[in-house]
Amino acid sequence: MLRPSVECWITRPVRDSPHVLLLHAPERPGVRPALWQPVSGGIEDWEDPIEACLREVREESGLDLPPEALATVVEDVTLVFNADRALRKFVYAAVAPPGRITLDLREHDAHQWMAADAVAAALTRESHRAMWELAEPIVRTIAASDQSETDSG
Repeated sequence: MLRPSVECWITRPVRDSPHVLLLHAPERPGVRPALWQPVSGGIEDWEDPIEACLREVREESGLDLPPEALATVVEDVTLVFNADRALRKFVYAAVAPPGRITLDLREHDAHQWMAADAVAAALTRESHRAMWELAEPIVRTIAASDQSETDSG
C-alpha cells in the first residue's frame, strides 16, 4: 500500500549550529519502539502536500507556519520497505516562528531542540535518517539566512 505522507524539519538558528525540532514518540508495544522524529504525518484525501505539512506542524508542535515559510527538500519520493509497505513522501524544512512548542500528547511525550550535528545519531528509523541527509543542507542554509536577517535587523 502506497501511503502519502509529509515530513517537516523545523529549525531555529543558533550561532554555532542550527537546532532542529525533534519530537519523541513513546513506545507502542507490538507496533514500534520509542523514537525521535521530525514533524510528520499522513496526507488526507482532501489535502495537497503543503496543506498537510502545515496542518501536521500545527497539530504536532503548536507552531503556525505560513505556506511561504516552507522550503522544499523532496517533492515526491517513494520509500519501499517491503512488498506490503511503501511511503510516498513530501519533505519540507522551515525556520520556526516565534512561539512555544505545544505537543499533542496523544502522539508525542517530549520534544527537543537538537544541534544539527547530533540529529542523525538520534534518529531511529532509516527513512528519517535518509530524509535528514537530504534536509540537512537546506536546514543549514535557511537557518543561516534567518540568522543573518536577525543580525542585520
